[in-house]
Amino acid sequence: MYLGVLYCSNDVIIPGRETEKLADYEITDTAVAVKSALEKKGHQVELVKFDSNQVKELRKYERVFNLAETISGFPLAEYHITKILEDLGVPFTGSGSAALWTCLYKSAAKTLIQKYGIRTPRFETVNPGEKVKTNLEFPLIVKPDHEDGGIGIKSDSVVQSKPELVRKITEIHRVYRQAALVEEFIDGRDIKASIIGNGDDLTVFPLSEIVFSDDYVGPRILSFEEKWVEESQAFQKSVSHCPCLLDDGIQDEIIMMAISAYIVLECKDYAIVEFRLKGDKPYLIEVNPNPCINPVYTGFILAGEAYGFSYDEIINKILMHSMGKSKMVLER
Repeated sequence: MYLGVLYCSNDVIIPGRETEKLADYEITDTAVAVKSALEKKGHQVELVKFDSNQVKELRKYERVFNLAETISGFPLAEYHITKILEDLGVPFTGSGSAALWTCLYKSAAKTLIQKYGIRTPRFETVNPGEKVKTNLEFPLIVKPDHEDGGIGIKSDSVVQSKPELVRKITEIHRVYRQAALVEEFIDGRDIKASIIGNGDDLTVFPLSEIVFSDDYVGPRILSFEEKWVEESQAFQKSVSHCPCLLDDGIQDEIIMMAISAYIVLECKDYAIVEFRLKGDKPYLIEVNPNPCINPVYTGFILAGEAYGFSYDEIINKILMHSMGKSKMVLER
């Protein structure tokens, strides 16, 4: 096939968000790795940096492998770019604009999954200019409502008191210029379910767990530093265990909740669903469609490799799933 690997890049650095460019730089490396994996299967592949002035040229490709994840400083969000592809009639990998919009707005995703009985921590949103008041029980965790990749989540995002809550919400309003999502903090194990496929042809890779070393200081959360900043304590003192050890009953419930959320939110081809355990009860924290598929240090790829696939096989299976041409057996 004649394929384009679509990605975004931008040199703009927003004051107060300088470190977040690390996540943007990573996407270029991912695009190169995906191109290589597709070429090894005989496809003709071109790297395509998204340009809103040249979008009609995307029609020349038989399919676009969509890596357009606009984390920091880019004028369009990933759901905007996907909507452009949809309007152009360009077939692409990954979730559509509706799913990307809902999942990027965390409060919208949580509201929807609650309607289907999927357990998630109690939450509230606070818009800029609103008075801070809460009926939630401390400790709480405060995040930007519509960011991904750990953006805006720091070691001080877990708050224990009203003054800390006000300070953190004010920071999010100032730096990110959006609503703050406030959740009851689940202080427990951090479990991820990686899913590939669609409909009856859907597979859950072995569940993984982020584990912090005993000497780690601070709240054990998936902050931006833990995900992206290699020299940080959070990055150096955390490791992904895949497969992780769980009782069969808890594992079954996580898998069932993950699949349900994947379907309810209309995810397509691949996604990661994040949970935290409170005792033996899993709480769904977030759904990440089109997760990072860099060959180094990424949870989705590690889970796929634990299932038995190579990196190249995972990338090409995503492509085949987007075309409805892959058949895999559900495993756990």
